[in-house]
Amino acid sequence: MKIRGTGKTAFGIKFLENLHAKSKKKCYAMGFDSKSLPAWINNVGSVEDLGNDSFVLIDEGGILFNSRNFMSNANKFLSELILIARHKNLSILFISQNSSNLEINILRQADFLVLKPSSLLQKNFERKIVQKIYGEAELHFEKFKENRGATYIYAGNFLGYVSNPLPSFWSSGLSKGFR
Repeated sequence: MKIRGTGKTAFGIKFLENLHAKSKKKCYAMGFDSKSLPAWINNVGSVEDLGNDSFVLIDEGGILFNSRNFMSNANKFLSELILIARHKNLSILFISQNSSNLEINILRQADFLVLKPSSLLQKNFERKIVQKIYGEAELHFEKFKENRGATYIYAGNFLGYVSNPLPSFWSSGLSKGFR
């Protein structure tokens, strides 16, 4: 989550690329132009098209699964999908500008959060738990401000900063994939 242009999409795609290289599981993406993706990423238009035992990257999750539309069919399905994701061996990675844009069950079921530097007022509109995490991470973002790949990971077994390179197939079309 965070400022436009800080590399949220690049991080998500590189993460998916690394997962695919290690596991060879099926990979899906939502919110991208198919022409920008390699053949091993299946671009899908709806959550119904996702297969079991796979990884899913959803870019601009706040647009597709907006909390203001929490009763939409997509949100109902996604809430159910998140609750059974472990049984289906499905790993879902959401990319969003702000946690308050996402349906609350997405955050409740999260195994980890990936944070990018926050814009001036954006942190104030985050959900309370994410505001707290940003408060803890914010001081160190200043140290890494020259590193565009700087990312804070908040997980049960790791709290800290990482830096990621661009995916091997990166293009400007990917960085603005949701059109």
